[in-house]
Amino acid sequence: MKFQTISLFLIILFYFINFSFSTIAIGSKDEITKDDLMKKVYYSIRPDNKECLTPHCGGYFIKKLNSIEGTEESQEIYISEMMSSNPLLNATMIGELKEIQKQQQQQQPISIMPQFSIVVSGEITPSHSNDGLYHCLHITDILRVMSIPSEDFLINKQQKATIKPQEQYYFIKPSPYKCNGILTDCPHLVVMKANTLEIEFLQSYSESYSSSIPMLDQSWFNSRLVSENSDVSAMVKGFIVGEKLKISYVYLNTFDPPTKCNPPIPKRCDNSKPNQIPVFTRTIDRCVIFTECIERGPCHLGVPSCSPGYIPSIIQVAPKGCKKYYCDPDFLPITSTFN
Repeated sequence: MKFQTISLFLIILFYFINFSFSTIAIGSKDEITKDDLMKKVYYSIRPDNKECLTPHCGGYFIKKLNSIEGTEESQEIYISEMMSSNPLLNATMIGELKEIQKQQQQQQPISIMPQFSIVVSGEITPSHSNDGLYHCLHITDILRVMSIPSEDFLINKQQKATIKPQEQYYFIKPSPYKCNGILTDCPHLVVMKANTLEIEFLQSYSESYSSSIPMLDQSWFNSRLVSENSDVSAMVKGFIVGEKLKISYVYLNTFDPPTKCNPPIPKRCDNSKPNQIPVFTRTIDRCVIFTECIERGPCHLGVPSCSPGYIPSIIQVAPKGCKKYYCDPDFLPITSTFN
């Protein structure tokens, strides 16, 4: 009887130790590859600057991201038409590509931009005019790169110069594995390579935006970098070293927030109390919401400035009702600003 008790204890102890030092899978690789982000096809896009009559010129050239050079997929495709079934999608941004290129050249000493500032996803079909001699792109998503100051970018490039890797385009999601805290090599992230079924389980990533862009809304930014929501997931350009993804650029979905913010209508403050003002906060989607009424306190009168490529968004916040400044990418919809 004593021997049986000891054996049972050892069996229970074995399973306890095995459970404590293991990871618990709550998803599978097959499920990850079925993600909406993996189903879409993403392209770089650049304007055709040749001057001749449309549709022969003046359209756009697109190229499939992460394609292998020298293959048919790596060839540019000329697009004479573009369409979108989403009326809220800011397709005019693509029409401004030539102007964007000029702005990038003017900002070159201040900010560094990649070769392609805009990435699109969509389906290619024969054009609806000209007897289908050219191609039409039915756009589903438009992603635009966030600006980054040149000094920080160049330092980052110098760190990578000794490795000279080939940068690719990725999406990042939380790992489907729940790990015990005792483990040191547990993967916290899933990195999905755009336009492929390739995934990597990694521990961390690094990026320069958080340290180089003043007043960047970190809660919002982090929620776009690593997101379960395919509608707002950012695309990143970078390379993998060991268990880390090193990010050079971040491309944001320009349809952000995915749903329009409601007006931040405050509760009527008590007029019987002096200096009562409403204060607000921002959600993870940058929407402004009312929190409470407080007594106004002394505030600093300085007005900070944002980096090139960013615009200020201002709200009144507790505990004194002072203005809080955020620097949002200038191509995203303005959610709300208090003067």
